[in-house]
Amino acid sequence: MASKFCGIVEEISNYYQKDFTHTAVEEYTLETLIPYESLKGKTVLDLACQLGLTSRLAVKLGAESVIGVDISPKMVDIAKKFEEETGGSKIKYIVRDVVDIDKLGEFDVVWGMFLLLHAKNIDNLKKMIQVAYNNLKPGSHFIAFVLQPDVGESWPQDNTQIKKYGREIKLTSNDEPHDGDEVIVTLYTNDDDQKFNINAYWYSRKTLLTLFEETGFVNVKFQKLQVKPEDYAKNGEEFWRYMLERPCLVPITAEKKLGN
Repeated sequence: MASKFCGIVEEISNYYQKDFTHTAVEEYTLETLIPYESLKGKTVLDLACQLGLTSRLAVKLGAESVIGVDISPKMVDIAKKFEEETGGSKIKYIVRDVVDIDKLGEFDVVWGMFLLLHAKNIDNLKKMIQVAYNNLKPGSHFIAFVLQPDVGESWPQDNTQIKKYGREIKLTSNDEPHDGDEVIVTLYTNDDDQKFNINAYWYSRKTLLTLFEETGFVNVKFQKLQVKPEDYAKNGEEFWRYMLERPCLVPITAEKKLGN
């Protein structure tokens, strides 16, 4: 997967510089799900950190130290360069496939905004969840996002509705999705419809709950997306309605049992 990402790093970088949905919805939702009033003095492990956006978010929210892990050397290089240019020193970046990690420490929060989207099969998904569990302090939380895990009105997505958010979703099979089915996520980088594709993988609510609980997590919950109030006001209720009622990405939170 590393080579695939290395080939589109510039496109991803351009996308995140211009994508208001990521900051207005996904980053803001991540911020609202942090189980503390503040990250001040806390440690954060950011799995599949990509360009370091969510690692820097953790520092912005007061984290004492952050480790960002990504499989792509080029993405990590860009993240490190940003730290050098801004004089940041609280983030350490590591190039590694998350499934190859054993234990980097015990963190107050582990998050992986897009980590679980890249699990190609059940074993891969299970390993990612286990890595998050292994690196949490007892009683601490893991936060991630998954593709809409319910089949019905919310899935598959109506691309005529979600394109305004800078993305489209396409199943590679013609049937309803099954665990491990590939989904093509198309991201639009600017108003001229420049675009690139990312491969993601779908899993059902039942499968996700089972794997989290088998790993030892408790209080596993599927959460709702939130829109940053100023962006909600700027674009209006009607603009955001489809995303909030039929989200293509759904946050999931889980707690490591005390005493483990």
